[in-house]
Amino acid sequence: MKFNSLSFRTASKSLILILILTLGLSNCSNVDDDFYTFGEAGAKIIVAYAAKDVECGSNRQITSLVPGKQRKKDVDNCVASVAFEKCSFWIQAGDPVPFACKAIEYRLK
Repeated sequence: MKFNSLSFRTASKSLILILILTLGLSNCSNVDDDFYTFGEAGAKIIVAYAAKDVECGSNRQITSLVPGKQRKKDVDNCVASVAFEKCSFWIQAGDPVPFACKAIEYRLK
């Protein structure tokens, strides 16, 4: 049996190209995986405020939420910022909302 080096090189290049495309496409993530829905984000923020109110004995109320999808990292940073807020500031400040919550970017679909 005779070995044909030209067909072997062509097959190798094709295999490498298919492998690169497969690996490249498998790393693509769904953009929506990086966002909370309006309901999910709103629930997380409301729970964070309620937990801080219980901890501090206060009664802050959220009057509105930003509609649309919000980045998970932004909402999670907001929730963490509310949790780390000192009760003395939370109770006495006119607007105790952390900057991380005010800076939430959102996306409408």
